[in-house]
Amino acid sequence: MDMSNKFTLWGHVMKKKELEFLKVLHDVLKGYDFSPIIAQALRFFFRNPYESLVIVNREGKLEFMDRGSEKFLGLPEGGAKGIQITDLIPDSGLPGALDTGTPSLGRLFNIKGTRRIGSTYPLIKNGEIVGAIGRLIFRSFEEVERISKEMRRLEREVKSLRARQRYQYRALYTFENIMGISPAITEAIEMAKKVASIDTDVLIAGESGTGKELFAQAIHNFINPERPFIGVNSPAIPFELAESEFFGYEKGAFSGASITGKAGKFELAHNGTIFLDEISSLPLSIQAKLLRVLQEKEIERLGGTRTQKVNFRLIVASNADLRKLVGEGKFREDLYYRIAKAAISIPPLRERVEDIPVYISYFLKTINERFGTNFKGFSHEALECLMHYDWPGNIRELINVLEQACLKKWRGEEIPMICLPLEVVNSSSFHSSSFHNHSPAEGFKNKIKEREKDLILEALEKTKGNKRKASFLLGMPRSTLYKKLNDHNIDI
Repeated sequence: MDMSNKFTLWGHVMKKKELEFLKVLHDVLKGYDFSPIIAQALRFFFRNPYESLVIVNREGKLEFMDRGSEKFLGLPEGGAKGIQITDLIPDSGLPGALDTGTPSLGRLFNIKGTRRIGSTYPLIKNGEIVGAIGRLIFRSFEEVERISKEMRRLEREVKSLRARQRYQYRALYTFENIMGISPAITEAIEMAKKVASIDTDVLIAGESGTGKELFAQAIHNFINPERPFIGVNSPAIPFELAESEFFGYEKGAFSGASITGKAGKFELAHNGTIFLDEISSLPLSIQAKLLRVLQEKEIERLGGTRTQKVNFRLIVASNADLRKLVGEGKFREDLYYRIAKAAISIPPLRERVEDIPVYISYFLKTINERFGTNFKGFSHEALECLMHYDWPGNIRELINVLEQACLKKWRGEEIPMICLPLEVVNSSSFHSSSFHNHSPAEGFKNKIKEREKDLILEALEKTKGNKRKASFLLGMPRSTLYKKLNDHNIDI
């Protein structure tokens, strides 16, 4: 028997309003059986302890109010029936829904001095407004404020994570950060600016510590500083993880893989720049895949089955002679010619000694800020020694030497020769050249030993014979100082 026939039979014994309710229920539940769980849900809808519910007729008189609201307003059970809504809740918003037929969502109400958030909905039958429903979503405005605070906290976290990601994947330095007055460095900067203006891959060659990454970041920032810059220290990537680091992987690609997968370096560099430092350390297998990425401009994640297009600029750096490595079979020839279309050579510090005073002046300011000192520069003798040193570690070594010298002297504005590390003093050609007119039989080695003895005596004099403090000033272990005291026949 279908529902309509049931209604016909029930209609003889049921009140008219009950029959009308069943017809409405039948219309709402089209395609569903009126099961016990639906009955329980309807019961919960009207007795919901978390949200208030009021129903008014066309005249604005209450037809229903949930028990919680009745208690809140001091009414007995069913006591709200027939009361004008404006008498109980003047600011309910229900009269507006009855007048305009327009719902109001998320409106702030004031009920007995308590701020609450709710909504009102008109009830329309056959095109006419027959009543309205009011619901209070939150029991108190304080709850809304709590949720609002939580949302603001989450928004701040998202912004912080995005800012951190942008900072992590952006270049910090520009050509203004590259210092030097020598023709050699000026020529390198001009070449880099020219290369930065065109869309091509770049090879930066130079010894360790010359500032290859500084040039790479400056090239990137010259045109599109807002785009991602992904720096990769190639020697630091383990051989077995190289493929997943560069190309990424899908979830479950291998044991220990992230359950969400991971984007690779090329994927992160999309529409930006990827910088591969010391590219000569990459395995030949990765070199072959890198060449394919450069040619096809597409990648496939480890464990994946689809390819995706990528667009990036490649900047590579090497302190090794790639041509020589090609001849030795340690670097792919086809990859070399692909990345060496635009080559920039950064000269070592020993070939541009006129830049040394510029770097000393700049880095001393930074060191003064960190150490709380006030050094203006080095003594003439110390500066000459630094200018005649070969600097195998280039600018990175110069910074280290300056820090050592500043740590040995805490007062005054001028750093003397004695504060320089002994290996710098012994390796500098400054002293041997100052004795150039002496008898060749004496030899440079003897002159260096004489200067070493003078420095040791000077250090002992400053420390009043304290060997521990003297060894610290000289930058050598105490055992080494004892040996040199014996070699020079110095008796304290």
